[in-house]
Amino acid sequence: MAYRAGFVALIGKPNVGKSTLLNAIVGQKVSIVSNKPQTTRRRVLGIAQGEGHQVAFIDTPGIHEPHTKLGRAMVEAARASLSDIDLILFVADGSGRPGEMDKQIASMLRSGSQGIPILLCLNKMDLLKAENVEANVTAYCELLGTDDYMLTTATRGINVDKLMAMILERLPEGDPMFPEDEYTDQSTRFMASEIIREKILAATRQEVPHATAVFVDSWEDDDERTHIRATIVVEKQGQKAILIGQKGAFLKDIGTRSRLEIEEMLGRKVFLELFVKVREDWRQNPRMLQEMEYVE
Repeated sequence: MAYRAGFVALIGKPNVGKSTLLNAIVGQKVSIVSNKPQTTRRRVLGIAQGEGHQVAFIDTPGIHEPHTKLGRAMVEAARASLSDIDLILFVADGSGRPGEMDKQIASMLRSGSQGIPILLCLNKMDLLKAENVEANVTAYCELLGTDDYMLTTATRGINVDKLMAMILERLPEGDPMFPEDEYTDQSTRFMASEIIREKILAATRQEVPHATAVFVDSWEDDDERTHIRATIVVEKQGQKAILIGQKGAFLKDIGTRSRLEIEEMLGRKVFLELFVKVREDWRQNPRMLQEMEYVE
């Protein structure tokens, strides 16, 4: 069988399970996940390696109506992913019918995808009622102009292997594009900052998740461990107080859970120091967005 290789863009609105699906396909944690919309803030590359194939998946921020410079950068990152790819994997919440944002994304694909084939993934099939299957599938297929679809539950890995087989059928023959042991193009520094942000997303509510960013100030390795110093940025003093918690308990818990996962990623001991700073309206600050690698 010929070797197949290519680039696949994951497109869809926020909170439909794109990052969870990517992690399931790659078999490694490439993109952080949470139940908060707009968890993914920039383009993430995840590489699925297997016998006779190599697929580079581009996980994109969920397309939404932006209200900040960060939001606009996220939407632009999703749009930019449509260039130089072999397949679009449109991921939707299959438990419901297409909404207004799905329709806007479909319109964007029609105008910007230039004939690139579209494969539909209707995720969250565990929440889809049997009597709604045919109607929901038909509505999404008609919206995207495709008959190619797969129902999945990414959180449990259901039908992910079948989806992968459909993806490979639609990719060109070619040579490997990356080393065989590579599964992402992200730096370990950025992945560590994202792990910290994921723990914050899981533990906070209301406005705190969207107002939070994390960047690594320093990273030093010695014979025994890796020393990481990272800053959590928020927009208000009240958000800082929440993240620190009573006598620093909340921040300590975030640090412990982050450290354990970073140690697992690196395969060595980690000493993690976390600090919280207030930077008002950082999501509107082009320089800060560049420093945090959200824009180029």
